[in-house]
Amino acid sequence: MTRPPTHTDLLIQAHRALQERIPTARVATAAERERRERSLRTCHRYALSEEPRYRPPVDNGAYVPEMAARIEDDRNVTDGARRCARKLAEYTYRQNRESRAAEITVTYLMRALGRCRRTVQRYLRNLEREGYIRVSVLRGHRSRMCCGLVVQLLSPLFPRHHRERWPGKAAVPDATRKSQKDRLRDLRGQKVVRIPVQEWALRCMDGVYRSLMKTIPPLEVSPALAA
Repeated sequence: MTRPPTHTDLLIQAHRALQERIPTARVATAAERERRERSLRTCHRYALSEEPRYRPPVDNGAYVPEMAARIEDDRNVTDGARRCARKLAEYTYRQNRESRAAEITVTYLMRALGRCRRTVQRYLRNLEREGYIRVSVLRGHRSRMCCGLVVQLLSPLFPRHHRERWPGKAAVPDATRKSQKDRLRDLRGQKVVRIPVQEWALRCMDGVYRSLMKTIPPLEVSPALAA
């Protein structure tokens, strides 16, 4: 009659199985020992070639207005998209804080963020997909080409106390409401047509579709169907 294993027997079996699974120690070669000694001697030293540093930005007084902490806590938004949203808020607050929509180009965002065109477009798509901005395409009145974007900042991007509107600009009470420096901006807004991004994508695909249809030969009707 076999007795059941005790707790000590189980520990001995587990220790024996663990020792069998541990691989045998391999003797280090001379090259590996030399590399280890060199690493221990030089790990505390500075690197010979440091990363290039850029010139610090000029303090021009620009600042980012108050934004909601929701975009910082949203795990669906990348860090680059958050930085792009802060740059859009800064630009919109300076250009057109009343309607919270500003005309901007991808080239400007490329230079401001230091990223390539595809990366900036990916940032905009990420923010638009999560509901923080709405992007429209501007088409020139003389051509059918895109001449810029209109980025509309949506309510999830703003804190609760600034959900309706931003604070107005500091102005002299006796001054006129509309300055003459905004006349060119109004004229520029009348010369362009605002088109949603989805409709602009369909328009861009129309030319490819027409060219493809020209290459496809027409369908021949069989005599049986014609009769």
